[in-house]
Amino acid sequence: MNRPQSKLIIITGLSGSGKTIALHALEDQGYFCIDNLSPKMIITILERMNDPTEKSYHKVAISIDIRSIKLDKSFKKSVDNLYNKIADLNIKTNTIFLHSSIKILLSRFNATRRLHPLAKNKISLKEAISKEMEIMQVLKENSNLIIDTDDLLPLDLKRQINMRFSHSQKKEDMLIQLQSFGYKNNIPNDSDFVFDVRCLANPFWDKSLRALSGKDNQVKSFIKKDPASLELITNIVKFLNKWIPKFLKSDRNYLTISIGCTGGQHRSVYITENVSKELRKKYTILVKHRDIK
Repeated sequence: MNRPQSKLIIITGLSGSGKTIALHALEDQGYFCIDNLSPKMIITILERMNDPTEKSYHKVAISIDIRSIKLDKSFKKSVDNLYNKIADLNIKTNTIFLHSSIKILLSRFNATRRLHPLAKNKISLKEAISKEMEIMQVLKENSNLIIDTDDLLPLDLKRQINMRFSHSQKKEDMLIQLQSFGYKNNIPNDSDFVFDVRCLANPFWDKSLRALSGKDNQVKSFIKKDPASLELITNIVKFLNKWIPKFLKSDRNYLTISIGCTGGQHRSVYITENVSKELRKKYTILVKHRDIK
């Protein structure tokens, strides 16, 4: 009996963004987890993963942080070599990049009083975080999943990892996250597609609707009166039904689609809910409303 194709998950991202939590979540799912290896070191693991007699290396999760990536003097070349080797060996790989804003990272480091790996006497914490973002960009560009952990508690991050990697790995079971957001709070970093619905009539200007959300019937009725709302939903669904199959063919296990309005409370929520109803007919859908308090 042939052994199933080996699976590798690379966990990377910024210091303080939750890599250890993500790695522990994967360990609970039966992955053989290794913390903090450099790209060169990971290449030696790949050969073991490709050995059919090595049962322990069937599902492997490895973290890369700023300390390990700097072990390789030419780290950009090392990262390129790593992904070229993965392609050569045909190992099914997902790279998760955990991102947080400078403001949140400053708060986390100050709260725990931990020393940032790049912090020195001549460099401030803020400068260290900015420098790390610059260095880790090469791994971010190779990631096929970016998770923004600004608003995630440790348990929330663990749940996200579990939801994305514990479901069936059949192509037709690709997990699609649909999330509403407000442009005033920035576009979500993990977005694969972004749709702007600020062209619709805004319920915010009706004082009786201001405190409600796009899930409430009064707001739904208001938005439905705008004839552009149905057309917009139809066009978004048509676009996604055309292009999601392309991502399925490229072995993607998940896709993040963000729909935004000004505050992320009314129009984007309504459109997200309606688009999700249509996509659920074909795909596994996770809905998130980022800016509803």
